[in-house]
Amino acid sequence: MTEAVRPSGPAVPSIRSLWNAYKALDAGASNSEEDEDKLARRRQLWMNLSESLGTRQLLLNFQSGRPVLILRPPPDLVNFSRPRWPIECEVISDIIQHIEWEPPDPEPFYKPSGHELTPIPSGDERGKMVYCTDFAPKHLYFTCSCVGGSRDSTRSTTTLVKPSDVTLEFESRFESGNLQKAVQVGDYDYELTLRTDMYTEKHTQWFYFRVRNMKAGVTYRFTITNLMKRSSLYSQGMRPLLYSERAAKENRVGWQRTGSDIRYYRKCSQNIAEKNDAAISLYSLTWTLQFPYDSDTCYLAHCYPYTYSRLQRYLEQISSNPAVASYCKVWILCQSLAGNAVYVITITSRGSSQGDVRNRKAVVVTARVHPGETNGSWMMEGFLDFLLGDSDDAKVLRDNFIFK
Repeated sequence: MTEAVRPSGPAVPSIRSLWNAYKALDAGASNSEEDEDKLARRRQLWMNLSESLGTRQLLLNFQSGRPVLILRPPPDLVNFSRPRWPIECEVISDIIQHIEWEPPDPEPFYKPSGHELTPIPSGDERGKMVYCTDFAPKHLYFTCSCVGGSRDSTRSTTTLVKPSDVTLEFESRFESGNLQKAVQVGDYDYELTLRTDMYTEKHTQWFYFRVRNMKAGVTYRFTITNLMKRSSLYSQGMRPLLYSERAAKENRVGWQRTGSDIRYYRKCSQNIAEKNDAAISLYSLTWTLQFPYDSDTCYLAHCYPYTYSRLQRYLEQISSNPAVASYCKVWILCQSLAGNAVYVITITSRGSSQGDVRNRKAVVVTARVHPGETNGSWMMEGFLDFLLGDSDDAKVLRDNFIFK
């Protein structure tokens, strides 16, 4: 992509100084010895500018006598490696994958009856804690990462489930999982606390966790107690998602919307200290459901999960497809703080000349701006499937635009 970026900030004086130096070097007569000297001085000026910019991703160019910055093309070689996790994260070794499945019918909406319950939180004191991840970062900010997360053991996670017990077994130490605590407040009633986005004290609308040791035909109730959005689609008929590994294996059935007695409401706190004006208002989501099988492995989620590993598998499939290689390139734009690759895809047809491609307008598309917006990732994948397809419309778009 050769779109120009107008420089601003601290780099502007350095660019102006460089441009003035260039004009001074180009002025007047010269001989071969002076040309070599000018070339050496130009190189030094470029080095000085690179240091002042503090980045290797920007290149300086001049158009009509004005300095502009352009993005350096990413390297052609793309490696798809295992995700890196902050060292505070405990990660189980289980590989979590879900089958691809399109429901034959539209997702059913929940129609409120007006008699839905609003459970009052019981808390740890009056319930039995059955799952708790000791999420206590060593620092309030990111420090370092490694593949597989924490090098320590996972003893800090408490689970009190016995093989003969009817208590559900919870787990969320996998990609996109974020259950922090589960408290059993009744035989089949659980209060759940979500982990906030790392290094923050907010953002708890997404949820994704695993349950085992269930009984079919029994009505379970789940109540998430620390949501932070004032409004929610659960108040307009949306249902949580359920995935059954047995249903996937035996019937090829994937994620399904499920749940009854659904209500999203402001949490009624019993703690007087939380009632002051400075306190954060928390909201609760409660619902009931029946699992389809005994002793199954099931997952519950806010929306269809889309993990970083899935993104890598999808991009690897694109980059290894010879049919799209002529008009699609997958590059690494940069790396995240944890060292995970941030990818950029360039899609455009080969032109009759280099100038033909450069004159095309660029279209920049981005999705998944926030961590829990997995629906944006699914929309992006569908958009790419169309743009990389064989339809006449896709070909026209590739012939006339550069998509990033």
